[in-house]
Amino acid sequence: MRRSRLSGMSLAERKTMHPFDEILKWLPQLDFAVLAHGWAKHGRDYLIVIEDCLGGNPGQHELTLTHCVRLDYETRVCDEVFQISWGDELTDYKKWQEAGEPDGYVWGTDWSNAYPGLEVVRDSRIAQEWTGRLKREMHEVTLETNQFFMRIIFHSVRSRKLNDSTATISKVIIRLNNEGSQQAPGTLR
Repeated sequence: MRRSRLSGMSLAERKTMHPFDEILKWLPQLDFAVLAHGWAKHGRDYLIVIEDCLGGNPGQHELTLTHCVRLDYETRVCDEVFQISWGDELTDYKKWQEAGEPDGYVWGTDWSNAYPGLEVVRDSRIAQEWTGRLKREMHEVTLETNQFFMRIIFHSVRSRKLNDSTATISKVIIRLNNEGSQQAPGTLR
């Protein structure tokens, strides 16, 4: 029987751990692509599909935040830009091009850049309230992209690698080597 790493930790050490601590060992806090997000079919868990080319495990991954009890979502597209981004042609990249590439936020790129990215919220008042209500440890994380901000209160997180593709994020994020020069995406030196 394999011993859990947690079994040798004090209660205080466990309390300071956050489920995203493990994820952030391989995923940078910012500059990854959010390709999709939404509720699992059963409605309890929230899924986020990401693509990363900078961290320790490049590729596309599905993050499953389990037992979600609260999700706050707000656009990060400013009011003036949102107003001119109302048309449906902006939700489909090809239709946007066919329409002559009108001004506005092009929703049809079908992804957003995580910047300023993930924030692990330790000592979250909201998560503590839910912990008290449910008698289970609850946590808070925020994710902000160029398109949206979300706050999620959840119990745990799982990750699953979907593939090695970095095709989307590598178009806009360029890895620099230690000397500050450009390096081909997906290569490590």
